[in-house]
Amino acid sequence: MIDPQQVREVKRALGVRLAERRRALGVTQADVAARVHSTRSTVAGVECGSQMVDRVFWQRCDEALRAGGELLAGYDEYRRLKQRHDEEKAEAEQRARWGEVARVQGPASGGSATSTGQKSRADASPGSGLAPAGVDPVLALHWIEMLRLLSVSHNMFGPRQIYDIVCRESSVIRRYRHDATEDVKPRLLAVEARWAEFGSWAADNLGNATAATHWLDRALGLAHRAADKRMAAYVLMRQAQQAADRLDGDQAAALAATAESLMPLTDRDRALCLIRQAQGHALQGDQTRSLAALNAAHRLVGRAAEVGEDDPDTIGRHCTLAYLRAYEGYCLLRLGLVGPAARTLKEILEGWPTDYRQDEALTRAWLALAYAAAGQLTEASTEGSHALTLTATTNSARAMRPLHQLHVRLAGQTASDEALKFNSAFSLVASTVKL
Repeated sequence: MIDPQQVREVKRALGVRLAERRRALGVTQADVAARVHSTRSTVAGVECGSQMVDRVFWQRCDEALRAGGELLAGYDEYRRLKQRHDEEKAEAEQRARWGEVARVQGPASGGSATSTGQKSRADASPGSGLAPAGVDPVLALHWIEMLRLLSVSHNMFGPRQIYDIVCRESSVIRRYRHDATEDVKPRLLAVEARWAEFGSWAADNLGNATAATHWLDRALGLAHRAADKRMAAYVLMRQAQQAADRLDGDQAAALAATAESLMPLTDRDRALCLIRQAQGHALQGDQTRSLAALNAAHRLVGRAAEVGEDDPDTIGRHCTLAYLRAYEGYCLLRLGLVGPAARTLKEILEGWPTDYRQDEALTRAWLALAYAAAGQLTEASTEGSHALTLTATTNSARAMRPLHQLHVRLAGQTASDEALKFNSAFSLVASTVKL
């Protein structure tokens, strides 16, 4: 079992190596930040071991400080160790949860499982393929926690492995829900709706639009059956997001407005609805309404951050300031405000949360498009290459679409070394990641 202290020590040692390399070259933290497109506070946090950033940062540091691959190798070592620790922790937590289920439920009626050969309810665990003789409400909590863990993994590593798990586990939840008593059934309907929405998100990132639409339709039906109005509103918001991805501004704005009007939502969930409205209005070319929706979303996200919102009914916990400002940059780009779009996207990427690599890939792709629209083709190629590196790791079809736009634009306008490098790498990644 990996000791968490060991993970912390490796992170701290890597920060020390960065500081030593920087001092050996006689450069300041601000100098390093400028060279790697980050901030001085980020470099300081990494050096003291209080912060960890993504692989792109370490690749840039390795190049800027001429470390010969030492820093990048150190980061890869840390990530391998951290991933093993997280996997072992998740497995231990799941074993503990199922131990609690077994303790609470006890053996099935008719005698001891060991003495009679009969199975306890806990033996009919998710993934066993056995329908339970009764369903304990504690299982709903198990599936919510399992979904949280899968979401973290999806954000970091993409949907490729996650989607199959979602399909299998959703069918298990459905079997348990059919067998549940009437007082438990609504809880499992609500849980199943959340899994179906997550399935649509994974399918979206795999580039499977048909499956993504199917999962969202199913999620909406389940949410209505569970009388879960918050989930129904969230699904409508996600349908608005799908419409925006199809560049259908009218439908995106209408669906998002309907979602916001369903019932009082938590601040972050309502902010998501406003972001989708802003996208729809930007696609319509309506600058006034798009910026107004973004301003309203800013107020809600700011208020949520100030009060430390921990409402368990909040579904869209990912709606942070970084997420909001990324979509603000997208809207500005769609409205033709290329300079403000590039500044907004560049600024927010300097402190991007390391756990959201898929969204970082998408945001960097938008920044590359903004640079290209401004005629800064070298910067566009460089940023596009960074986005492509993340996209290859996370297998995100959503990030590949703007990168394809960049690929077409660069192929038609320039033959610089940076553009040729990006286009060559894009062709390779496009052969494995669906557009």
